[in-house]
Amino acid sequence: MLNKEHLTAVKASLFAGQYNLLLGSGIAMDATSDGANLMSASALTEKLCELKSVGKTTPLSRVSLLLSPEETERHLTKPFSKCKPGETAKRITRFAWKSIYTFNIDDSLEAAYETTIGRKQVVESINFDQNYKIVSNRGQVPIIHLHGYVREAEKGYVFSISEYARVMRGLNPWTHVLSELLASEPFIVAGTSLNESDLEYYLSSRNESSLRSNRGPSLLIEPYPDQITEQLCKRHGFLLVKATFAEFLSWLLQELGSPPSIREITVPSIEGLFTKGYSQERQVEFFSSFELVKPVGENSRGEPSPFMFGKAPRWSDLESRLDLPTQCEGELKKVAEDHLESGQRTLKILCLVGESGAGKTSIIRRVSYDFAKNGRVVLFLTGKVAWDIENTRAALSSIAQPVVLVVDNAADQATSIMTMTKGLITLAPVVILCGDRDYREDHIDRILGDLHISYFRVPEWEAANYVPLIERYRKSGLLAQHDAIQRPNQYAEMLAGDPVAIACCRILNSFRPLESIIRSLWDDSSPEARVSYVIASLAEFCYSGGISYPILQRAQANGGLYDQLNYAVPLPLTYTEDGEYVLPLHAIVGEKLLAYLARHDRKFVLSAFVKLATAIAPYVNRETIIARTPEARLAQRLFVVDQVVRPLLADDSKEFFQQTQSAWQWNSRYWEQRALLTQMEDLDTAIQYARHAVAIEDHPLPLTTLASLVARKMEATRESAYAFFEESFALIRKAVEMEASRGWRPTPHPYAVLFRAIEFLLNIGGRLSSNEESWVRTQAELCIKHFARELSLKEAAYRVVGKLDRR
Repeated sequence: MLNKEHLTAVKASLFAGQYNLLLGSGIAMDATSDGANLMSASALTEKLCELKSVGKTTPLSRVSLLLSPEETERHLTKPFSKCKPGETAKRITRFAWKSIYTFNIDDSLEAAYETTIGRKQVVESINFDQNYKIVSNRGQVPIIHLHGYVREAEKGYVFSISEYARVMRGLNPWTHVLSELLASEPFIVAGTSLNESDLEYYLSSRNESSLRSNRGPSLLIEPYPDQITEQLCKRHGFLLVKATFAEFLSWLLQELGSPPSIREITVPSIEGLFTKGYSQERQVEFFSSFELVKPVGENSRGEPSPFMFGKAPRWSDLESRLDLPTQCEGELKKVAEDHLESGQRTLKILCLVGESGAGKTSIIRRVSYDFAKNGRVVLFLTGKVAWDIENTRAALSSIAQPVVLVVDNAADQATSIMTMTKGLITLAPVVILCGDRDYREDHIDRILGDLHISYFRVPEWEAANYVPLIERYRKSGLLAQHDAIQRPNQYAEMLAGDPVAIACCRILNSFRPLESIIRSLWDDSSPEARVSYVIASLAEFCYSGGISYPILQRAQANGGLYDQLNYAVPLPLTYTEDGEYVLPLHAIVGEKLLAYLARHDRKFVLSAFVKLATAIAPYVNRETIIARTPEARLAQRLFVVDQVVRPLLADDSKEFFQQTQSAWQWNSRYWEQRALLTQMEDLDTAIQYARHAVAIEDHPLPLTTLASLVARKMEATRESAYAFFEESFALIRKAVEMEASRGWRPTPHPYAVLFRAIEFLLNIGGRLSSNEESWVRTQAELCIKHFARELSLKEAAYRVVGKLDRR
């Protein structure tokens, strides 16, 4: 059915659980309901045409519109309900799938997963009208019913062209998601031909250039293909397998043997790591987000490692000693080792901070890898989706050995770390080793400052440090400047003071200044490569970890993306280690390129902002925001005015918000940030935007933003100052009490707004009521306690209390 080469490629992705399924009615024809086989789509259409006395060639999409509610129940819901699965569905359960999309309304596949012994996963059924969501536990497989589902018959079925057009216009995210996945991800399509009307929509963006290079081939399983089907397979990059799906799955089992279980795919083979009370199911959930670091072999192939071109080091790169030792590396090891050897059942956080490109990730990975080589238990956070806090607590509480938990990009995970460690009881010492850029230290300290945390800083690289680095590149055949071979000390002086990532880039490009290198790379790139690179760089700038391949391909159709991901162009991209996400090969080049374009071609950056915001929109909703999915966190940062939008777009910031309004107007964060952008030119409109954000979501963030803007209005309108103060005070009080009622750690911004408003009121002769004054004094005490490191905030609290004391 498949030749040896194709079978090998299929096995690699199939046994890793990377394949998606797209299923039609043909896969359910061996299932039964009330003893009768389920009808195919064509048989159902013929029956309904006869029922409604219309021509036999009338499509299902039209004849279904003629059905009354009673007829829908009798001829659609009941005949496809309470199914007994056939052999095809049972064989599907013997493999691990990433996701399953189906045009079928029956429940035979769910029944197969509910009754088949030896199933690889459990099912989460999703109907077409539900919000987009991610199933983070690999032990679960989502089944997305694109046309409706008999177990949720009250939501109706989507057969008509008009109804399908409605959901495709954006009211339903699954149409967008599937079309993006089909354009790039490995799929097995079965039970349906490629020339069906709705499938044409999903395949419209799929071609040979859109397919990702690090996954197995996509397959169409069709027992009786015609010439049209064969031609469509060639056009859309499918391998055609002439068989029924049951026959093909049986053949795979015969050729490849039984696929591994999700536990075998996910959980490392290590005995005695957890106590007996920590179940295998919980281990699958834990290792869906964390990797157990183990010693590996050296890089055995002759070509240079991607690490030499700017990518984060692999464990094999560290085994090959491609990195250079640093002073802070030794300091981190010693402090961590002292705690691990202490025998104390406590947790200690070690946070490495430094400027962008300083080598933080390499140092953290080196320290963690050395601990793993020395026999320590090292768990490295790899999952992009928010990790299960309670399950992680249970895991750490079930390990009787000292543990090192590695969390890069600590600011993105600070809230999760704080929640996870609160009241944690461990059987042995635990070290959390983390790192981030130095400008995010205040944010990390604000959230984790009450915990046992120590900070380490990456020192500035001196000329002497760069001599061995130049030698590394000489040995790898990557030194682009002949004189540097003869006079490495002289060229090392040219690099002194540069972050190591910039130094590496300069070594690869004849030691030219970085901006000159960036201009050259930009000028030598194709228009499509430029757009893809800037979008990926912007995503990485906002949320470390990159952008998913399907979203990047949808944001910018790029026939040369394969070359970019194989480093064959001036602006190369790379996959993250899990192969799911894409980011610039040399992250510092991407960041500096954004800054360069912000000065010289801001309209290009604006276009990238809009394309990225539009592409991620279907993946973000209130549920994914709560789940803190990668796309939700990316969106949260993308719209931040002070740190992202205004620094990169300047006067074009307003246009960005205008162009993305239709896709994001449901989102309170959008209006909150738009209010902050608008406040300088039109405070009244800004206040209305902030009120709208609160109307959408009664949450401490928009409440605080609205309070701050109303306080500004108070300062600008003294004759009505007290009325504006009362409103601002009430908003802040609500925000602070809401944080407390939800058990959240206090945030500083509400207090800053509160104290500024009170000072202004008192300075113009206003007074607080006794109730207000009592509450303010209590909040000042709490602020001083919670924000001991926030000197300006503490001073504001003391000033307010002093003014109240003097009255």
